[in-house]
Amino acid sequence: MDKKLYIAHRSEDGERVQTVEEHLAHTAALARDFGAIMGLGEAGELVGYAHDSGKFQSSFQKYIRGEYRGRVDHSTPGAVALFLGKYSPQMKLAGAFCVAGHHAGLPDLGSGVDTEKDGTLCGRIKKGLKDRETCETCGRLAHLPGEADFPEGPMDVMDEMMTTRMLFSCLVDADFLDTEAFMSGGVVERGRFHAIEELHDRFFEALNDKGYLSPGNALNEKRCEILQRCIEMGESTPGVYSLTVPTGGGKTVSSLAFALRHARIHHKRRIIYVIPYLSIIEQTADVFRSFLGEEDILECHSSVEYDDEDETAEKKKLASENWDAPIIITTSEQFWESLYANRTSKCRKLHNIAESVIIFDEAQMLPRNFLKPCLKALEELTVRFGCTGVLCSATQPELAKYMKRPPTEIMTGIPELYDFFRRVRFENDGRLTYDDVAEAMRGHTQALCIALTKSEAREIADRLDDRDTFYLSTNLCPAHRKQVIQEMKMRLKEERPCRVVSTSVISVGVDIDFPVVYLEKTGLDSLIQGAGRCNREGRRPLAKSVAHLFETEKSAGLTFMQMERELMKKTENKIADISSPEAIRYYFKQLYEAEDFGEHSSLDDKEIEKLAEKRAYREIGQVFHLIDTHTKSVLIPYDEEARRIIESLRLGIRTRDLLRRAAQYIVNVNYSSKYESPFSRLIANGQAEMLPNDTELAVLIDETLYDREKLGMLTAQSEGMGIEW
Repeated sequence: MDKKLYIAHRSEDGERVQTVEEHLAHTAALARDFGAIMGLGEAGELVGYAHDSGKFQSSFQKYIRGEYRGRVDHSTPGAVALFLGKYSPQMKLAGAFCVAGHHAGLPDLGSGVDTEKDGTLCGRIKKGLKDRETCETCGRLAHLPGEADFPEGPMDVMDEMMTTRMLFSCLVDADFLDTEAFMSGGVVERGRFHAIEELHDRFFEALNDKGYLSPGNALNEKRCEILQRCIEMGESTPGVYSLTVPTGGGKTVSSLAFALRHARIHHKRRIIYVIPYLSIIEQTADVFRSFLGEEDILECHSSVEYDDEDETAEKKKLASENWDAPIIITTSEQFWESLYANRTSKCRKLHNIAESVIIFDEAQMLPRNFLKPCLKALEELTVRFGCTGVLCSATQPELAKYMKRPPTEIMTGIPELYDFFRRVRFENDGRLTYDDVAEAMRGHTQALCIALTKSEAREIADRLDDRDTFYLSTNLCPAHRKQVIQEMKMRLKEERPCRVVSTSVISVGVDIDFPVVYLEKTGLDSLIQGAGRCNREGRRPLAKSVAHLFETEKSAGLTFMQMERELMKKTENKIADISSPEAIRYYFKQLYEAEDFGEHSSLDDKEIEKLAEKRAYREIGQVFHLIDTHTKSVLIPYDEEARRIIESLRLGIRTRDLLRRAAQYIVNVNYSSKYESPFSRLIANGQAEMLPNDTELAVLIDETLYDREKLGMLTAQSEGMGIEW
């Protein structure tokens, strides 16, 4: 092999090489294209040229030729070169961060007292300045562009960090794509989706064909008014909007109409639909597919994987890596955590969020403990990166206080809308015993009770112990829950006896309609969602469709949802109609301003803004998690399909499709590494065992702990070694 060549990559068969010069030039060109739309074209080109400059080092050349075994730091030299370059202070710092982190992730800045062995940027720069080979490499980087800068305009540190993450995204995606193109010999094709303009026309044609624009009754006329308003407002200027539509108003289709019209008028590149619950993603995706077809809709979340053998699925699998698709459906967790991530895998997609229409479904579920940094990120996306955001909800929170510019409401006449779509009235039954609730439910052929906790749901279900009673919670694995819900829906349709006791798992993503519901008191938004399971289709008179509110002696003393429940009482005392927009605004105002509940009232619980002052990218990435998971997964041998999956996993098979199918048979069990927990007791007692080479996934061995008839994972055993939730 020619010793004069500086090699960046070698093909797997060793017969082809890509030179460092080629890789840097290709990556720089891609990063420039990605960054140009955000005013980061020159900056993208600069970091693209610098990122793998360390591969000019003789130590790396020996490594890639197989003459040396060991680790070679090839990212620090380029970071040092940018840090010492004749660029603006912002550009030097942002460029050094991006190049230093393009493999391991954006580091913390650190300080001048950091040692050369820590992982901070300051430590790495200090170490690089003392390394002869690094300095020699920096001295020969004549290929770096002489000028590059950040976008103009005032920036606070949060703006600066978001812009750096966007630049980082341009770099790592360009690096991945160029490396992929070389290693595959140019075989891998990405994109090939339809343009937004074509999807817009397809949607509106289907809208007309399906009769949405030609309503045949009063209900559909009102839905059509909402739809037409969204289409009209879709032509408004980009920014942040709210869409307040009561349950039954057709919010999903109307918000998509707004997004497609807005995207076409303002030349937005894609539509991103952000949903807080996995349970409603599938039904949302089905609605979108019914208008737009299968090919252009990318679901990007933990419960979906794409089979590599299918051509359409293959391009979606590739698009899931960097969101290069026109319609994205994802979770709140993935969306917000990516915006504050430091790892390459999460940040890679960020540049493709720019110039998008972003719809936030169930906006009341914005994470309260991260509310301020989430709203800050939303404003940055709209002000600096060409996005339009829409906050959709039937229980719209009051957010104007926390934003520089309040959201523009799309709808008009909202109080009248809520009056029109009112399907249920609330009655406060006060404090009841479990026997009281069970007795009240026996007075109805069909009734639903949504309890505050699993244990209380179990208490009530035990008192309704007959074949017409169903229990629903996350103690049932998803496959089991689906079977129960199917049976419930069949009984309701056939007007057969059906009494259900559930946790809030039934309130989201389950399209079901009971004549009466009993709701254990919790937050106002949850109560309104639960009440939406009563007279959902509007087929019964309002006077006969009742949502009974109650509390129990046990729930009154619980700390679980304590703040929400106390603020709910305050709202009841203030406003008689708790389902009115006035009550919803009042409740959320009190919720966000709560001062009497200690750490639970914080809107920036992890102090992201303070960490940003230190430019602590890595630390922020570690603490910015919407869901603090304190569980581990237990696979239930529920049926023959589950047993086949378990057998494959025991053999060490870990395909994406297999893990996706396994998710249908998993129950999450409380776990702690600091003290004895239900999960550790299962393992210690031999009731479950870990899968080989797996620290997160176990298999249930003692099948008596799972009740297939009704209760799912049991909460107690006669010997006292049960699972407590």
